[in-house]
Amino acid sequence: MGRIFLKHFLIRLFIISIPLGVLYGYSQMAFEANRQKGHPTDVGLGVAIILFFLLCFMAIGLIADFIIRLRTKQKTIALSNLPFLALFNIPILYIHCQMSDYCENCFCSWFINLF
Repeated sequence: MGRIFLKHFLIRLFIISIPLGVLYGYSQMAFEANRQKGHPTDVGLGVAIILFFLLCFMAIGLIADFIIRLRTKQKTIALSNLPFLALFNIPILYIHCQMSDYCENCFCSWFINLF
């Protein structure tokens, strides 16, 4: 059981690290090019929006894989999706709260003040 979980966890870690690594490389190039400009623009907002959609698509894929694995009775493999889903929810919710309407007495105000 432990070997199967670890194997699938490492596979998911490798698959998830590729698009995040590409986004990191792109953001470093974009920030460097932005520093060279005479009138710098807000590159960070574009990178945050790309990160938001990238994490949303990966979370949807992990949820679909989680449901498929549970239906086929592969519970140990399905459990390897949960750490990634838990980690993806933090930046997804934070970016969503930053981009949506801010209210004083709602979840977003508590969540933004927490981080």
